[in-house]
Amino acid sequence: MLTGPLWLRAAELADSAPLARWRADAAAWIAHEHQSTQWSKPFNAQQARSWIEHGATVMAMLEPGGEPVAGRTVLPVGDPFLWTPEERAAPARYPAKLVVDRRYTGWGIGCLLTDWARRRAHRAGAEIVRINVWTDNPGLHTYHRRYGWRRVRTVPGHTSGTLFAMPVLHAPFPSCVQELGTIVLPGD
Repeated sequence: MLTGPLWLRAAELADSAPLARWRADAAAWIAHEHQSTQWSKPFNAQQARSWIEHGATVMAMLEPGGEPVAGRTVLPVGDPFLWTPEERAAPARYPAKLVVDRRYTGWGIGCLLTDWARRRAHRAGAEIVRINVWTDNPGLHTYHRRYGWRRVRTVPGHTSGTLFAMPVLHAPFPSCVQELGTIVLPGD
């Protein structure tokens, strides 16, 4: 379990390589442990680069300037194929693409990054955070429900179409999450 602060910085283009590697490692583990096809599609490097260039992705480290151990993307708009026009009209944020280096899974890093995204969403004026997760991974659905996410629905025919929502967090950032420099997410 993580015993010290988690340090966050804006992602850089060079970070797309570890993000792709972590995703591939996670996909292999998920396929073996959960018989899910989650992340079996090739890593979309162009999309990852675009999100990095627009400031939507952050990298997490165990010490300032250290090696990244996780990444998280936070988007200001939801996918129109998944979320209704009414849902997309409400002030919300859409955390996506959470991936943790397999060496650090179980340390609570994903939970800290999710809570950070919920606090940042509140700071940006959003009322709710929404995620879409892989439809054929019921273990992931259970994980999210245990963490407090409310299942909204499943969009038929979409591989990543099980939708969850959760309120933003109004509390200030805890000392266990530290932003390095200025992190400006899209829509801030």
